[in-house]
Formats: sequence, C-alpha cells, structure tokens
Amino acid sequence: MENTISPLNPQITELVAIGASIGGNCLPCLRYHFAEAIKLGCTIQEIEEAVRIGKMVKEKPINDIYKLAEDLINREKEKLTMENN
Repeated sequence: MENTISPLNPQITELVAIGASIGGNCLPCLRYHFAEAIKLGCTIQEIEEAVRIGKMVKEKPINDIYKLAEDLINREKEKLTMENN
C-alpha cells in the first residue's frame, strides 16, 4: 500500500482491506490484513462484519452470472419446445 495520509483510522483501513481481500480472492492479502487488524485491536465482531460485507459484495456478480446462465438455457429450451410443436 502507498504511504499516504488516510482520513480513515488504521483499524477501519484494515477492515476495508479484509473485505477487499475477500472480494478479490486474495488469500495472502486476507491473511496479512486479518493479522494487522488483530494487531491494531479490531474485535472479532468487527472482522466478522468486514468478512460479511466482502462476501455480500462478491456474491452479487456470482448470482448474476448464475441467473444469466439459467435464463439462456431456459430461452433455448423454450425455442426447442416451440420448434417441436
């Protein structure tokens, strides 16, 4: 990370980084930021919330792609049904 002055306190920065690590599928990032958050005094409840938010953000595009795949399959099935009638 860059050495810049952040308007966020270090604990909040690490909690944001935990959520971003989840969203980015970055195992080393999650390990690092989890350890940093603990060192800085973040509670397990705060870390759990950061993880929950990261998962929620990550699940949206996953659910969208699953839905699109199902919609495309269903459209093709409908076409085949109409062609066979």
